[in-house]
Amino acid sequence: MFEYTGVDGIMIGRGTFGNPWIFERIIHFLQTGEKLPIISNQEKLRIIRKHIELELQEKDEIIAIREMRKHIAWYTKNMQNASEFRNEVNKIENKDELIQKVEKFFI
Repeated sequence: MFEYTGVDGIMIGRGTFGNPWIFERIIHFLQTGEKLPIISNQEKLRIIRKHIELELQEKDEIIAIREMRKHIAWYTKNMQNASEFRNEVNKIENKDELIQKVEKFFI
């Protein structure tokens, strides 16, 4: 769009949901013209663990875990068996159980 229309900027919006590395990927592409490799499941797992940790620092465990459910749904969008996994995750209200379920899915 930069070349085709001459725009000065772009808006990403919902593209960030479950995809926090989108900024790095866009910047890399704009600077080099090369696409970065697809994010590995190990990297997604690392980000989800960190996200859970940050949520728990800011909120009560039950609230944090309930909020993480939607984020985990975004992180797993279009992954194999994600629908079944999300159904199971949406019933969890315990940090340890959530982490265990996420690790089992990604490893």
